[in-house]
Amino acid sequence: MTTESREALLREIEKTFPRVEMPERSKLLLAQMEAVGDSDLLARDLEELRGKPIDGAAIRSVHQELSFLSAATWRWLLPHYLSYCLTDEARYNRFETEFLIYNLGPSLEFQRDTQKRLALLNRLQLACLVDFLKWCLEDEEWRDLFEENIAKAIGFIETVAADRPASEK
Repeated sequence: MTTESREALLREIEKTFPRVEMPERSKLLLAQMEAVGDSDLLARDLEELRGKPIDGAAIRSVHQELSFLSAATWRWLLPHYLSYCLTDEARYNRFETEFLIYNLGPSLEFQRDTQKRLALLNRLQLACLVDFLKWCLEDEEWRDLFEENIAKAIGFIETVAADRPASEK
């Protein structure tokens, strides 16, 4: 991993993921989460991020909850999350990037839910996710620890992108 490749990926993230407003509270979580007891607590925790910079502390507060977030929340959070994963802080903590890799390469039983979470991303944004995952593969430590998971995530995201209409960019 070189500084140049990291900087190029940061530019791609900025270009590909326009910043969007955080969804309203009722649209933060997947619909099926409303039946889960902790959903109100999670929505309240997310609400505390509204209007604030999304930094490492914010990412750490939600990284374990990615599978419960709505497509709109993923669209809002991803540019912040991906940019954070490229920082030295994330390289030291590792958990946030690891959880993202797992969420992008779900087991068969969770693929449909993951497709729902990625539903608002266009082909270019999905391609940017693949570029991020390939960047992870360039890093010796990530490759040594998670090569199989990263490859699985790349394959899944490429499949999701292939199912999108060709006119969608």
